[in-house]
Amino acid sequence: MTANKKYIPYLLILPALLMLIMLTIFPLIWSFYTSTRDMTLFDLMMHGGSNVGIRNYTDLFKDSYFWNALKNSLIFVGISVFGQVFFGTLLASVLHSKFIKGKGLFRAIYLIPWIASSVIVAYSWIYFLDANLGFLPSMSYKWTFLNSIGLGRKDWLTNPSLVIFVLAVINIWKGTAFSMLMQSAGFQSIPDSVYEAAEVDGASILQRFSKITLPLLMPFILINLVMTTMITFNVYDIILVMTGGGPMHSSEVLSLFVYNVGFNQGELGYAAAASTVLLIMNLVTTILYLRYIKPVEVN
Repeated sequence: MTANKKYIPYLLILPALLMLIMLTIFPLIWSFYTSTRDMTLFDLMMHGGSNVGIRNYTDLFKDSYFWNALKNSLIFVGISVFGQVFFGTLLASVLHSKFIKGKGLFRAIYLIPWIASSVIVAYSWIYFLDANLGFLPSMSYKWTFLNSIGLGRKDWLTNPSLVIFVLAVINIWKGTAFSMLMQSAGFQSIPDSVYEAAEVDGASILQRFSKITLPLLMPFILINLVMTTMITFNVYDIILVMTGGGPMHSSEVLSLFVYNVGFNQGELGYAAAASTVLLIMNLVTTILYLRYIKPVEVN
């Protein structure tokens, strides 16, 4: 009976282990296997396809569309992650203030963009920004000051040099609530007695932020950065609905490139190679975060 009890912990984690294998490990192995084959959607249904080794990868690194998508991804992710973490921390700081009333109501309002369907968000912004029928261009005729601050009638979604930045701003608008929730948890974990002691010692607001708030928030900021970066690297639905990657592939990010190659062109092996590169980029970014961003000890 005693001998059987020692196996109980292993039996308890068995379902979780099976789920990990089925939902994570097996798809990764299958994706890498597919990336080494010349496989189309028809080949997948017929269990066909031929082994091509690393040819998909060599072709990928010669593909100008891939490098364009990679460049767009770096711009989109860089702006989105910085904006979401910055504004999320700012909102969490404001809502943590003792002077703000109705904090629960404000948090609920800020959560609306995040919980809204990406398709609804995309069509809402199309209605707002469309150069011909959009609300913002229409208002610029009535409110001339919009033109003076650069918010007049523009090709927001059809200008190749502008569209990726507009999409990044929209993604910041949608995703900031997640960062706000993460940082709100961080602010609530800091005891008020720490601030009271620092205030008694004569520390200024800036000193309290740099010596207490920021170091204690750093673990939450690190988790926020890792999760926001991974989520943003895989964003494609809003871009697919709003621009489809256009004009002239100027808004095609790497995740949308994988979607277009795999499902529109039907080249599953090539798309799997691109998705493997996307996975590696996520892993490298996470390692860099963990390597160079460390919590600071509070003095």
